[in-house]
Parts: sequence; C-alpha cells; structure tokens
Amino acid sequence: MRIHSVMALIAIALGFIFHVSHAEWLALVLVIGFVMILEVINTAVETLVDLYTEEFNHLAKIAKDTAAAAVLCMAIVSVIVGVIIFAPKVLALF
Repeated sequence: MRIHSVMALIAIALGFIFHVSHAEWLALVLVIGFVMILEVINTAVETLVDLYTEEFNHLAKIAKDTAAAAVLCMAIVSVIVGVIIFAPKVLALF
C-alpha cells in the first residue's frame, strides 16, 4: 500500500506539473482509486484467510494469490494509463 500511495502522489504531482486535462484527471483518479480499493480488498482477503487457517492450505494460497493478482493487474493497467497520459507530455519537452 505504501508503494501504491507514493506512486499515486507522484502521478498527482505530475498531473499538476503537466496541466493534464479534465478527462486525464478523471482517468488518473479512477485508476488510483481502483488500485487502492483492490489493495484494501487484498488485505481483507489475506486477513480472513489467516484468521480461518494457520496451517498451509492449498485453497487458502489460491485465494491469497488471486487477490494479490487482482492488485497487480490493476497496477499494470494504471501504469499503462500513466504512460498514455504522461509520455506525450514528457516527449514534448525534448
């Protein structure tokens, strides 16, 4: 969650620096929000699984891995959105 929070702050700062459009702000806010929401859900799933079983359970591992994979997929999507928004603005500087 800390890494995602730092990256969100960087994206927000870049948004102000590059004066992104309203539509670009909307995209940034949505992907940041989705990553944070999925991170909270991932934490909830992991906590519930740990509460349910202390010994190794293959299904518990699948539940934890799947929740973590959801966060990873959304993080990848957010990077793609960030590249689409910021790459042209950064390249315009050169």
